[in-house]
Amino acid sequence: MKNTKKNIRNRKKKNTKKRKRRKKKKKKLKMPIRLIWRSSNYKMLCLLLILFIVTLVVIGLYFFPLGTIFTVVTSRKTIGLQLRFVVNDTAVGAANIAAVGAANRTVNNGTTVEGLWFNFSCELFRFYAYSAFYDDRISLLSDPVIRIIAISDPFEALSKDSHVICVLQYRDRIETFKMADAPLAVGYGWPLKKKEAMEYVYTCPTKLGRIPQAVGIRISGSGNAATSLLPVTVPRKPDVKREMCLCVQVAFGSLDPSRLIEWLELQRLLGVTTVGVYDLSVSGAGRRVFEHYAKEGLVDLRRTREIHPNEDRHHLLQGSPVINDCIYRHMHEFRRIAVFDFDEFVMPRRHSNLPDLVDHLDRHYSDTGSPYVNYAFRNQFFFLDLAPDESVPSRFTVLRFRTKVAISADGYSVKSVINPQACIHMHNHYCWGVTANYTKYGGTASVSPELAVNQHYKKCHLSEAECRSLMQNVTRDDVMLTLKSDLVRAVDAKTEELRVELEGVTYEP
Repeated sequence: MKNTKKNIRNRKKKNTKKRKRRKKKKKKLKMPIRLIWRSSNYKMLCLLLILFIVTLVVIGLYFFPLGTIFTVVTSRKTIGLQLRFVVNDTAVGAANIAAVGAANRTVNNGTTVEGLWFNFSCELFRFYAYSAFYDDRISLLSDPVIRIIAISDPFEALSKDSHVICVLQYRDRIETFKMADAPLAVGYGWPLKKKEAMEYVYTCPTKLGRIPQAVGIRISGSGNAATSLLPVTVPRKPDVKREMCLCVQVAFGSLDPSRLIEWLELQRLLGVTTVGVYDLSVSGAGRRVFEHYAKEGLVDLRRTREIHPNEDRHHLLQGSPVINDCIYRHMHEFRRIAVFDFDEFVMPRRHSNLPDLVDHLDRHYSDTGSPYVNYAFRNQFFFLDLAPDESVPSRFTVLRFRTKVAISADGYSVKSVINPQACIHMHNHYCWGVTANYTKYGGTASVSPELAVNQHYKKCHLSEAECRSLMQNVTRDDVMLTLKSDLVRAVDAKTEELRVELEGVTYEP
C-alpha cells in the first residue's frame, strides 16, 4: 500500500515537471522578435544569408550587366545600329547605338552594314573612328591600352582648354579617362568637307586586367555626351604564328581582274598566306575576284565607306587607317606583316620567298650587333609605257613587262615588311613608331637592292620630261622568269575557276 502511494506521488512529480517544461517551451516560442534578434546565432545566420544574396546579385550583374543595354535617340546626323560587342570575336552583349557606323555591324532591320565610321564629332572638333583594338603586347612595357583607328581634325587645332575623354564600357560599369598622350599620325592628311583632316591612331588607357567591351570619345568643354560606343576587338592569339601577312591600301574603282588574279597568285607563291583587303568602292569584276579569294581564305575582305558622300579622292584619306586596322587585327597571328600596293611586288633575288628573305635579314643584322625592327625595300619602276615581251600572253603583266628604269632614290616610295609586335603606327611606306621595348634597336633598315627591290608596275605618272629622261636609261630584268611556270599554272587554273563567276561582268579600265 505504501509503495503504491509512493509511486503515485512520483508520477505526479514527473507529470508536473513535464508540464513546466512544456510551458517554458511555449514561452520561448512566444518570445518577441527583438528578443529573437538578440540571439547571436540567429543574427549570424541572417547576416550570412544577406551576404549570400548580395554575392549572387554581384555575380549576376557581372555576367549579365544592365549597363550593356541602353537606348539612344538618333539624330539626323546618325543612324541607329544594332551592334554586337565583340571580344575575341565572340558576341558578349548587345545595344542600340547611335552612330555613323562601323565595320561589320548589323542595322536594326537585319541587313549588314559594313565599314561605316563612328561619328564622335562635336562643334569643337571632328572625330570619326573606324575601329578599336585591345593592345596588350608585352613590348609596350606598360599596362594594356585601347588603340582607336580614326580620322579627325588636326590634333593641334584642339583648344588647350579642351581634352579628349575616353569613355570605356565594361561589363558592369562605364568609366571615363582623360587621354594623356597625343595621337599618333599615320598619314599626311587630306581635305574633308573642304577642311583639313588627319589620319591618326588614338590611345586610351585601361584598367589592368580588364578588357572593355566598347569605347566612346567625347571632347571636354563641348557639352556633348558620348552617344555612341565603338566595339573593342581583341585580336586573335593562335598557339602557332604564321609567317607572312600582307596589308594593302584601300581598294577603289575599277580593277583589272586579270591583274588582280596575277597579283594574288604571285603573293601566294612568295609566301603570303593572308591578304588584308579593304573595299571602298571596288566595282564589277574586281569585287568578284576579291569575294572568290575571301571564300577561299587567302583574302581577309572588309569594307570601308565614305565618311561624307561625293568627297573628292576620299581614298587618299582612308589609305593608312585601313593598313593600321589590318596590322592591329593580325598582329598576334603573324611573325611579319608586309605593306604593298596592288601594283607592287617584293621579289627576292637570292631566296625562294619572302619569309626566307626576312629570316636572312634577321640573321644578318643580329650578327652585326645592330638588329633592325623593320625592313624597307627601295622602289624600282617597271613602266607599262615600255615595250612588253609580245611572246607572253597579255594576262601576265609581270612576265610581259621586264624592262626597268633606274632605281629610285633611297627613301622614295619604299615599301616595308614590319614586325607587328613592334610597330605602333604605320604609314603606307614606313612604320613611324615602335613600342618601348624596341626603341633600343635600330628602326628600319634599307635592304640592299641586290637582295630585293619593290618592283612597281604602272604607267609613268611623272612629268613628261621626267618620264622621257627615265625611259632613256632602261635595263632588262628577267628575275620574274624564275617563277614563270608556277605562276602561269596558278593563274590559268584560277582564271578557269573564275570564268563562270566573271561571265557577263564588265571591266572598264
